[in-house]
Amino acid sequence: MQAQAMFSQAMISQGVKDIGMLSQHRVKVYIRCRKCGETFILRGVRDAKGRVETGFKRCVCDNEEDFDIEPLS
Repeated sequence: MQAQAMFSQAMISQGVKDIGMLSQHRVKVYIRCRKCGETFILRGVRDAKGRVETGFKRCVCDNEEDFDIEPLS
């Protein structure tokens, strides 16, 4: 229960007003590293500007900026 409250607080601080809203904005994202070819499929939240935030920071090869990112339907 405490983890749910912490999760709710984190989402509210990121601009999500209602946890019910969260499920409507979840998007799967396919990420491919252009350096080593590693692929990732992550779930993210679409923000007001239409971008998807997954929390992904870097590939296992330490690449932090050269990716192909494609939302999956």
